[in-house]
Amino acid sequence: MDWKGANDKMKLILPIPVQKAIDQLQKAGYAAYAVGGCVRDHVLGKTPHDYDICTAAVPEKMQEIFKNERTVETGIKHGTLTVIMDHMPLEITTFRQDGEYLDGRHPETVQFTPRVEDDLSRRDFTINAMAYAPDAGIIDPFGGQQDCKAKIIRCVGEAERRFREDALRILRALRFSARLGFEIEEKTARAIHDLKHTLQKVSRERIAAEWTGLLQGSYAMQILLEYADVLLETMPEFSDLAENADQWQEALACLKYLPGDDMLHWAALLQHLAKTPEASAEAALQALKGLRMSAKMQEGVSVLAKWSRAEIAPGNMQEMLMHLGKEYLEKLLLLQRANALAAGMDEAEIQNAYRENSEKLAALLAENACYSLAQLQVNGRDLAALGFRGAEIGERLHALLLSVVRGEIANEKDALLKMAEEGKRK
Repeated sequence: MDWKGANDKMKLILPIPVQKAIDQLQKAGYAAYAVGGCVRDHVLGKTPHDYDICTAAVPEKMQEIFKNERTVETGIKHGTLTVIMDHMPLEITTFRQDGEYLDGRHPETVQFTPRVEDDLSRRDFTINAMAYAPDAGIIDPFGGQQDCKAKIIRCVGEAERRFREDALRILRALRFSARLGFEIEEKTARAIHDLKHTLQKVSRERIAAEWTGLLQGSYAMQILLEYADVLLETMPEFSDLAENADQWQEALACLKYLPGDDMLHWAALLQHLAKTPEASAEAALQALKGLRMSAKMQEGVSVLAKWSRAEIAPGNMQEMLMHLGKEYLEKLLLLQRANALAAGMDEAEIQNAYRENSEKLAALLAENACYSLAQLQVNGRDLAALGFRGAEIGERLHALLLSVVRGEIANEKDALLKMAEEGKRK
């Protein structure tokens, strides 16, 4: 790969809809480029997940140019029109310069400009400040290609100014570093530490999204160790854990042994927030509530934190299945394997135990073993007919289920009713 810098004639293969959109804009007399992350990914030899386009055409002209295509006025006031080209949504934005950022997140005004270089100058990092068109090659006024080659995250222009404009860029820098394995350039890193307090201007939902993306990175552990102060700024719940260096490092080491599962990543991070599993579960729940994460994520991470230290073996697998259900038990087995590997235990033994537990779980599910009230051969109406009332119906059903799971009685209606009746007489 040739790293010649601005206007490099490197050929990027663009998807047909992207090429068609650029061609239509150019035929109408307007410069147009693929821009940002898609160019960065091409330069890095990765397959882009989506494509953005920037152009000299103002929104009214874009609407005219794409009048025969389906369009969505995504942010027309700020110059963005989404064009559905051959079923592919493309965000197309007019070259622009931003006004002042008074709230630390959004520009008060935007001004359209005919120059792509002006548009690139307002972007966050050099690796994201590149544009490409087949006739022009890569437009790279800030050395993004060189920084890709050197594996560096560097702000466009002055780092402190970029972060004061939009505090979310602090977390974006950490996420890119964790995902790409790039080092954060010295001035950029210093500004991150110095301006971490400005993250209070960022919505909790956006903070949660950035941390979630960061945790998926192969280099998440290194970033969270080096920038623990930034994490604490957004999630003070970690203060006690971060003070215990060994425990903090072990908790973070767990991340690299997990598959790409957001719930597992958060559970790994939050499972040791307190001394007891129950307290950790509650602390995890409150932390995720504070980040306004989904009810499903709150529940799942809390459950995994509560049971992360439980002893699991083939012999008690059915009972664990009763407590957690299939989805959470499968995740718990993965979490416990990662915890054991992070603690430096014998890898062969850990993998063997995980395999045995997984095989036992699969066998129980295959044979439709009873582990839930829905599978129990008696229900609330049956117990009501025996004279049980209110809360005691639920209590008795759970007691019967536990007896079945532990092998103390068969899951047969007559036997269960008899046990229930005997229990009532007592």
